Amino acid sequence: MKNLPNDDKCKRDDFRSLFASAASELQWLCHTLTGNEDLTSRVLEAALEQSLKGADGVFREWMLSWARRLTVKVCITLVRPAVCDDYQHPYLLQTTTGLANSDQLDLALGQSSDVLQQKLLRLDALSRFVFVLRAVEGYSRRDTALLLDLDDRTCELVYLCAVRAIRPNVYVMKPVGTAMELVTA
Repeated sequence: MKNLPNDDKCKRDDFRSLFASAASELQWLCHTLTGNEDLTSRVLEAALEQSLKGADGVFREWMLSWARRLTVKVCITLVRPAVCDDYQHPYLLQTTTGLANSDQLDLALGQSSDVLQQKLLRLDALSRFVFVLRAVEGYSRRDTALLLDLDDRTCELVYLCAVRAIRPNVYVMKPVGTAMELVTA
């Protein structure tokens, strides 16, 4: 934000500078959600154009937040992440209870952004969206569920599975017979 003037209002050129300064973050967010490089550049250009329409009088912190929100909304509209049959099985809810605690989330988020993005791109679209919205963008479970047209229970289940799927391999010492062995937790 250091390349913006000291006044609180953004001008048209300020928006372009602001987008340029946040380009890598917005590109990462959009590419992670869409999983498509060509679509990413089109979405970001559309978000910039939408932002430019409301440039007069918009405060700079709000503008970036607005750009992120527009990017998320356009990605949801284009990708249309939906619940697959895997998440409908009642056994899955029982087996995922307690899988994603704050330590596992910290491990998942502690990975480099490139590694995290590669793992997220391997997930189905709904898991990717739920994880990014909740863990990366800070949306509540309820807000995430509303944006993605899910019920809260399904949203939480998808989130738990996503955290489990992207966490780094954790190795622990476990007794095997009379010896200790290093195994993946």
